[in-house]
Amino acid sequence: MPAAEPFSPARNATKESYWPQLDALRAFAVLAVMAAHFSPTVHAWAPGFGIGGVRLFYVLSGFLITGILLRCRARVTAGTSTTGFQLKQFYLRRSLRIFPAFYFTLFVAAALNMEPARETFWWHFFYATNFLSAWREAWLGISAHLWSLAVEEQFYLVWPWLILFVPERRLPWIIGLACALGPITRLIVLTFAPGHYIAATVLTPACFDQLGGGALLACLWHHRGAATALPIAGRITGLVLLFTVVPVGWLLSPGGLCGGVLLPVAESLAFVVLIDGAARGFGGFTGAVLTSRPLLWIGQISYGLYLLHNFSHWWAPRVMRQLTHYRQAYFANELLHVLFLVALSFCAATISWFLLERPLNRLKSRLGYAA
Repeated sequence: MPAAEPFSPARNATKESYWPQLDALRAFAVLAVMAAHFSPTVHAWAPGFGIGGVRLFYVLSGFLITGILLRCRARVTAGTSTTGFQLKQFYLRRSLRIFPAFYFTLFVAAALNMEPARETFWWHFFYATNFLSAWREAWLGISAHLWSLAVEEQFYLVWPWLILFVPERRLPWIIGLACALGPITRLIVLTFAPGHYIAATVLTPACFDQLGGGALLACLWHHRGAATALPIAGRITGLVLLFTVVPVGWLLSPGGLCGGVLLPVAESLAFVVLIDGAARGFGGFTGAVLTSRPLLWIGQISYGLYLLHNFSHWWAPRVMRQLTHYRQAYFANELLHVLFLVALSFCAATISWFLLERPLNRLKSRLGYAA
């Protein structure tokens, strides 16, 4: 697999880039979330591991979506397209990628009464799961993970208008303020509602240091180019955080000033540096790992894996009863049961990819950004 194509505003004004090593980072992110949701041992010993995977997804999303929107803006500035056309194409392409699999899963879960999917159906339908979790200060069973997809959709509603309409010279400052909104929101929530860690995690403004961190990296790439986007000091700081503060933070109970307010900032900085390196293309052993076929495949189906994995908790006992003629619903050994849940998730995500997601992704080729 060749290294990622370097970013150039001129070259990429008409062509979307593909960075294979970012798919590998998606794979690590979704596997971290699955490990936390499937293994009680992982959840007990590293309570911040799963949410760390979500935050890596957010920094990736901020980087990629902002890069797309900056290229949309470049077309408008060059006079080859209009803002209205670029907005329409952006939302059509996002809708084709996200909505079919999401709503199909949601309707199936409600039809089969995968508790509490039917009870909370309309919250999920309107991408308001995070508001419900914050209001109840509770995770919503097997549909709990949908809160992060709600944050993504709310981000999509706001971000294109900001990137396309804010004066370009002010854009980095506005994105910087958005980044500051994350820790400020979490601090306010935890100060005035102590113990409300879930609300401080799932509200959309509380995630803006992660989404905004990726966006700021995309902005630096757009204006400075890949080679000089991040200064050496910034890369070193991010790498130090990645190998020291971040893993230690995953082992600590979430909440409080450090776990609830500062750790997400450290994770965002570390993930920005990691994504910058993967987008430019790591070499050597790291590059070989990040371009390995298994990781690239997991990254490719990562949306389906993330969307469907938690529902494996509903399917697993039913499948087990059939396989064992109703003698048992779960594996007694935790590792075996985790592997069983992983296998069910991969089966569901692979079916979703081939029957639903890939055909619709091909349809996206008819919805290019060129006028």
